[in-house]
Amino acid sequence: MEVSGRKETSAISCQPCQRDGDTAQAEGYCENCNEFICSSCIKAHRKLAVSTNHVIKFKDEMPTYQTQSDPCTELCDVHANEIVKFYCHVHDTVGCGDCMVLQHTACKVQLVSDVSSNYDNSVYLSLTKHRIDNLRKNIASCQEEIKCSLKAADQIKAEIVQEIKLFRKEMDDYLDKMEADLLQKVDEMNDIDVPSQKKLQDQCEALSNEMKEFQRKLDQCKDKVNNLFVTSKRVQRKLEKCQKINETISAKSQINTLNFKVSEDFDTLKKHNTPFGSLTTQVKTFSGQCKKCINDMKAHFVKKLNCQAKNEGNCSIKGITIISVAEILLADCANKSLKVLNYKDGKVTSTLKLSDFPFDITTISSSSAATCLPSNGKILFVNTQSGLTESHSLDVRKGCYGIDHRNGVLAVSFIKPPAVQVLDMEGHILHEVRDTSILKYPRFVYLSTDNEYMFVSDLDNRAVYKFTLHGELISQNKTENNDKPAGLTVTNCGCAVVCYPKKSDSLGVIVPGTREILPFNAQHVLKPLYINISEEQNKMFISEIRNSMDSNLIKIFELK
Repeated sequence: MEVSGRKETSAISCQPCQRDGDTAQAEGYCENCNEFICSSCIKAHRKLAVSTNHVIKFKDEMPTYQTQSDPCTELCDVHANEIVKFYCHVHDTVGCGDCMVLQHTACKVQLVSDVSSNYDNSVYLSLTKHRIDNLRKNIASCQEEIKCSLKAADQIKAEIVQEIKLFRKEMDDYLDKMEADLLQKVDEMNDIDVPSQKKLQDQCEALSNEMKEFQRKLDQCKDKVNNLFVTSKRVQRKLEKCQKINETISAKSQINTLNFKVSEDFDTLKKHNTPFGSLTTQVKTFSGQCKKCINDMKAHFVKKLNCQAKNEGNCSIKGITIISVAEILLADCANKSLKVLNYKDGKVTSTLKLSDFPFDITTISSSSAATCLPSNGKILFVNTQSGLTESHSLDVRKGCYGIDHRNGVLAVSFIKPPAVQVLDMEGHILHEVRDTSILKYPRFVYLSTDNEYMFVSDLDNRAVYKFTLHGELISQNKTENNDKPAGLTVTNCGCAVVCYPKKSDSLGVIVPGTREILPFNAQHVLKPLYINISEEQNKMFISEIRNSMDSNLIKIFELK
């Protein structure tokens, strides 16, 4: 008798022979290879070194059903000669028989063939592929960053070299000027001393010639006593005059001596081998840094903050948006108010009372935000700097609930009749989804970061829809037990994180390209209503439904 997926022992064929196109009856089963084999293959098994120690079960001991047509042939990472055929649920890992005996004796272990059924259509395979794709994008982003870094490095080097050479030229020009000034002073001093000394030199030469003349006249009169007497007396008078002139020349025979002294600043630089400049470093990063996918992160509870303002009743926070690095803006439906909560100080710093119950909220700019007023059929814009004040409003139809803004585009959901509209900032309808066969009670809407898609959580249909901005339905995701989705957000990697107030897992993650919703556990979350994630700060903010014991609290988590 044949059972689906199984064959009786008498009908079992040798699997290695089948792959070669032959037919032979199986006489045994190799536990290591996870295959039925005939007597010839058993002999070959015994001869080959790689399989000589494999465990062979013969006819009376071997399984009574045919294994998968595609048995695992992957070799173990630890025991290179053994085939992987077991899966450990506790450690979520696969291994060979030796691995399981040595490391997983106390664990729940199953054959790979027993747990791999339909895995090719599993959400976990889709998740793995999504992670691969996300990591591939991160690697490509890193490559682009490195490319930018290398280009910047070349540019920085060229700029710094140019600056150094320019400074060197400035220094050279400065030194040349200082040298020229000193040389000019030397020339000026020389121009003062040299002419005067040359004049004295000429005077000395004249006196020397006059002495020669005196000597000549005396020599001429040496044989004539009377003439010699007279001449001598005349020479004596002139000698006195020449003596005074010589004394004057001697007194003036002096010059200004020059000495060159190096500047103390330059001398200190030279002695201490001080460089004429220095280099400072500063890390420069570029766009495209790697970011973890939400599926690779865990939510670690940080703290919970009371968001009740003075003289208020219990809260019902149906909107959270980030307006600064320390502040979030809350839409409190129960108290008809908007309020700013400083999540670092843990204080409500500003409150704005409204005429209608606000539902959902979104950031418009660094100084403004917008919320829906369902009963009035308005989108109210508020200023968020220096306290909350009303700015202006857009008239839409009544029943507007969810709202999101991205790059000058608004997405707004309506409950009666159900619809989702894409608006410009003046309130003109660009696109609209009004298919009642799809939408029944669309509460929250969220635009993807690339402005190509919008995600809608539908309360009555218990589904999360993904539309293009033109209204084309891309996908829908429902939980197995039809839990009703509430607030949602979408990360940069394309995953939607959804609140399920009545679901035990609290939060769900929808991976692009899959139809299943994976659990995303966060401690201390009871009945989540609204969620917002700041990927820049790796923070997650959660509010809970009104009948929750924590409805007055905003819970903050760190994503790692």
